[in-house]
Amino acid sequence: MIIDVTYGEGWDAASRRVLGPLSRELAAERDAAGEQYAVVLRERGRPQPVAVLHIAWARDYLGVWAYDGRGRRHRELDLRRLEPGRLFLRHIARWSYDTEDMAEFADTAGRVLVDLFPDGKGRKVSQPKGTGGGSLHTLADVPAERRWAAVPAFGDWAWAVALATEGRGSDFSLVDAPEEGPAQDGTAGNRGRAGAAGNRGRAGAAALGWRPPSPLLPRYVEEMFTPGTRFSPPDDDATGPYVVERVIDAGILRLPTGRIVACDPGWMSPGEPFTVAVPPGGHRVQIATAAYRTEHWGKSLHMEDFTGARVLISERPTATWELAVRPGEDPRTLREGEFFGFGVDTGTGCFVDAAAAGRLTGGENTGARNADGIVVLDDARSGGNLIAYPSGMGDGSYPVWIGRDADGGITCLVADMLILRHQELLPA
Repeated sequence: MIIDVTYGEGWDAASRRVLGPLSRELAAERDAAGEQYAVVLRERGRPQPVAVLHIAWARDYLGVWAYDGRGRRHRELDLRRLEPGRLFLRHIARWSYDTEDMAEFADTAGRVLVDLFPDGKGRKVSQPKGTGGGSLHTLADVPAERRWAAVPAFGDWAWAVALATEGRGSDFSLVDAPEEGPAQDGTAGNRGRAGAAGNRGRAGAAALGWRPPSPLLPRYVEEMFTPGTRFSPPDDDATGPYVVERVIDAGILRLPTGRIVACDPGWMSPGEPFTVAVPPGGHRVQIATAAYRTEHWGKSLHMEDFTGARVLISERPTATWELAVRPGEDPRTLREGEFFGFGVDTGTGCFVDAAAAGRLTGGENTGARNADGIVVLDDARSGGNLIAYPSGMGDGSYPVWIGRDADGGITCLVADMLILRHQELLPA
């Protein structure tokens, strides 16, 4: 089996052409610089690829798409470079097509989805009859030696061919193919061939069909706490826009160690504090709400939702945001739209210092709620306290964003109830 190797910005499955073709030399430069590119592996004489690799070392990402003889994707692998020289197999997806004419990713196509985690855990979802049939959820039984692989050297793509063909045709040879012309859909075929680094940025690559998976990103964090800010209505029943209505003063959070825990205050085990600590002392907590009007049975109703809670650390403006994580949580393992958050089962979240968390959380420490549903509990032993608040729409998992000023100092921590992020900002 002779495999032709072509490099480019991406792969267009509809036209079966390489998008933004790159020379081998330019692709090698991108590989060394961590910039994203694609590798297309095709059996000579076959229009559809055996496999397409998407590589972006600056994001520690390598993705593999394997195709069958009809050009349908039948396997996907998501690998992450979590250690120098080593890739972790984060996700595996397989599709099975019962007939030759079944469409790619058809609802009736059988599928198996496996998610693996560096701590040795994993989960597997099997849907033998596709999304319309039943599913079986089990633990992923993948041994440790199969969860890790060496980072391939540039040009060493034989392993991808073997993976895509499931070991068949082990006598294949790789041959660099010439660069292709412009894609049939009219996309410029010479994108990225210029020597200037500015021509090889993410914006052009995104327009050419792919980008590395992106975890959940913060949205409207400042606007969430700006009274009067208007957003699109939450649903078709609303008679008006979402409007930031109140920023409630919930009191001073006393942090004797500065190691903050965010959790459900009803949980017996509050979990570990975030890896980033704040200056010990007292810091004000604010709760944001947004409201809209709706009608029900002919009556006009005023609806108010709790959209976020924040701990103010400094008065300097926030320049950047990052996801707060606990020990063992690696953002590089997050897939598209994923985040690490704190779980809620009682419709309530809280902030508390790690020194007081074990004594203030749990079913017996419910405390008295004020008119806004806020609870403050004191811990005489550590001098810290707990401030609890209603958690948006109720139970779920919520991220915490850390704000930093232009010099890297922490400005605030924000528990995002993920309500306004789905809306669109309206003119003032």
